[in-house]
Amino acid sequence: QLKTEVDNTSVTAAFPDSGIGRQLQMVSRIMQTRQARGVKRDIFYVTDGGYDTHADVDINLVENFATIDAALNAFVSEMKTLNLWDSTTVVQFSEFARTLDPNTGDGSDHGWGGIHFMLGGSVNGGKVLGSYPDDFVQSPTNPIALSRGRMIPTHPWDAMWLGTAEWFGIKTQADLNKVLPMHKNFDPSLLYAESDLFVASETATA
Repeated sequence: QLKTEVDNTSVTAAFPDSGIGRQLQMVSRIMQTRQARGVKRDIFYVTDGGYDTHADVDINLVENFATIDAALNAFVSEMKTLNLWDSTTVVQFSEFARTLDPNTGDGSDHGWGGIHFMLGGSVNGGKVLGSYPDDFVQSPTNPIALSRGRMIPTHPWDAMWLGTAEWFGIKTQADLNKVLPMHKNFDPSLLYAESDLFVASETATA
């Protein structure tokens, strides 16, 4: 039945013929079936590989960024056409970051602290949150720098997810403790509330 509903949808944006482009196109189609599925909110998970750049990091990133940029542009365009952009948020994340110092193959190796981005019609964007290091060199006086530019995170994984969960409609402390069981272990100053991340009060509807 879902396939029939999806087959009856259409997209107007020109999604690129890439893995992430096809995934986001399918997401936009499934979002159009929300009434048939009887849902008010959806969560979708998509992936984009090729960032484990142990060699030739510059060349790989140029190609990868062009691919993800084209896919996101098409998705944003389609969401605006469907009048869903204000109730849509895209959150990017990875399980680990990269070293800031290159290896001998002009690549980067596995790191720890990294960056994430999010976008959406209600996201309070155009800013960088968190703590930007002023010293990247490992030393006895630098508590967050390890060897080869591996940085210790200054904010927890839960930082961006707390406000995102609140925006998604998870408001009570009991529900937040269930969805983000570790967030209560961190100082609230290290977490971002809905008001920190979003400019509008519109809650996710698709």
